[in-house]
Amino acid sequence: MFCFQVAVNTVIRDEKEFLNHIIKSTNMKCLTAPSALDGECGFLAANLYAKSVFGEDALVNVSIEKQTDGKLSGYIRIRSKTQGIALSLGDKITLKQKGGS
Repeated sequence: MFCFQVAVNTVIRDEKEFLNHIIKSTNMKCLTAPSALDGECGFLAANLYAKSVFGEDALVNVSIEKQTDGKLSGYIRIRSKTQGIALSLGDKITLKQKGGS
């Protein structure tokens, strides 16, 4: 099992908007129930899943919190059985997370 971690670095200031941006950018499915994402508490944790065209599975855990200055911080952890998909997904997330939606 390979694990790759990406620090959150974005101009987006809303937790749910950031999660939706990552889901859209990576074409992953959110495994976390929508009801678990309701409310405003300043924290968000969600699990995402994807299967590549080669049949490789990838699991992503998004864990973010809103700081007192309004910026988001946290980590995105990527797990897969192969190193290639973990690294390429990590690179894609690093590039895509910076811009707003």
